[in-house]
Amino acid sequence: MLFKKPLSFYHRVIFIFFLSVSAQKTVAQPSPTQLHPMKEVYQQVLAQLKQKADQKVFNARIEVRELSDRLQLPRCKTPVTIEDKSPEKFFGRMTFEANCEEPAWKIYITAFVEGDLPAVITTKAILDQAVITKEDIKLVYLPYKSVRKGTLVQVESAVGMRAKRGIAPNTLLTVRQLQPPYLVFKGNRVKIVTKIGSIQVRSIGTALESGTLNQQITVKNLSSKKEIKGTVIAPNTVSVY
Repeated sequence: MLFKKPLSFYHRVIFIFFLSVSAQKTVAQPSPTQLHPMKEVYQQVLAQLKQKADQKVFNARIEVRELSDRLQLPRCKTPVTIEDKSPEKFFGRMTFEANCEEPAWKIYITAFVEGDLPAVITTKAILDQAVITKEDIKLVYLPYKSVRKGTLVQVESAVGMRAKRGIAPNTLLTVRQLQPPYLVFKGNRVKIVTKIGSIQVRSIGTALESGTLNQQITVKNLSSKKEIKGTVIAPNTVSVY
């Protein structure tokens, strides 16, 4: 039977040193110049978010979540492309995909956007069926979470419309609370346009009820004294076929 001699202390030191050097070569980390600078990727995402936020967000506050420092990606030899995975979103949590073609790698970056939205609110109580005036409303900017869907964002969109029901002061004005303005008011004089083939006959009448565009109302012809049905086609004008 053969017996191996135990290693001397000198030989053991050399053997351990050899293993240590070999291990260092095996797990050698790439130099910083070989790694892709993640700060550049974050800046790309931030720039894209700023451009997106400028379209609808006021006082935008943007946070791009950085990935772990342990993530080390080889430097991309081609321009890194950034894709917005939620292009329809302007607020809240969003995800961006960063792609490199050579060498091929892909990462996902999360960002958060907070900010304000314009909203029209009432400055005073508005009565049922009242016509909205500029003095009744104003434009304010509120955190996006407090602006519900359908809220008007332009004063011009509300002026001239009618309230479907009474509205309290400091209320966000929505599309559902309003209805089209009257173009003809009950008791007012109206033009009656009667069409007979290609011929138009114009006369004067009195509106017996108020009406909006394309609404059919009853008017009284002042010449014939007859009550007829007409369709509102313009302010103080009805058409009879």
